[in-house]
Amino acid sequence: MLGERAISWAETVVGVYALLLATYFGTCLAVTALNRRLAAAKIQTRETTPALVRRDRRQSLISLAGIAAMFGTGHWLYTEFGWGFGPPTSIPGAVLSFIASLFLFDTWFYWFHRLIHTRAFYGWVHRWHHLTVTPVAWSNNSDRLIDNLFLQSYWLVAHFLFPVAPAVLLAHKIYDQITGVIGHSGFEHGGIWCWPPSPLVGVTHHDQHHRYFRCNYATHFKLWDRLMGTLHPEHDAELRRNIATTAAARRGRPLPAE
Repeated sequence: MLGERAISWAETVVGVYALLLATYFGTCLAVTALNRRLAAAKIQTRETTPALVRRDRRQSLISLAGIAAMFGTGHWLYTEFGWGFGPPTSIPGAVLSFIASLFLFDTWFYWFHRLIHTRAFYGWVHRWHHLTVTPVAWSNNSDRLIDNLFLQSYWLVAHFLFPVAPAVLLAHKIYDQITGVIGHSGFEHGGIWCWPPSPLVGVTHHDQHHRYFRCNYATHFKLWDRLMGTLHPEHDAELRRNIATTAAARRGRPLPAE
């Protein structure tokens, strides 16, 4: 019985890892190809060295394994032992649980992200990720395992926080993976979806975080940053400029004047 459960747990974790890897590589390759067509719209003029990109890619393989272990363990405990809340039984309930998960994870991420930027935690938890000042798509998951324990352990305990179906939680994680890669891409792909006063974050939001360090801590929404005064003061103005610049580059027109 114990052996069967161990095999079941391992199969779950490996399955989640394979899905996260496929999402990571697929999104990175697609975004990188798209960025080549928009070279003039790059947010930062400086380039990330090939060695640093390779470092980020290698570390991401390890980091994604850690995330898969946490997500897979939470899913396994839920399905194997029935731990956690029962899932919603209707489509509206599933939609509401997806939205609830977005807000809960954004809150989790914001406050733990602020914590690991404090002097007591930054050096041994989060510094690795910020060695890349000009992030690229491959940088999203480049962090230490201890960093994951702070920011990504939500996926381990989510089933115990509120009622959510496993498929809904998995859909949220895939959404988080894709938007995280785009958010590190260095090009503003958000368009009208993140145009102020939209609460959704765009690429500019996290790109500023890498440049200015003590601002823009959230991951899905700008709400906590606005409420707590941690949104960069030039965020909205720069976001509008970057959206316009990307739109002009897509149309093959001259870029807007500064």
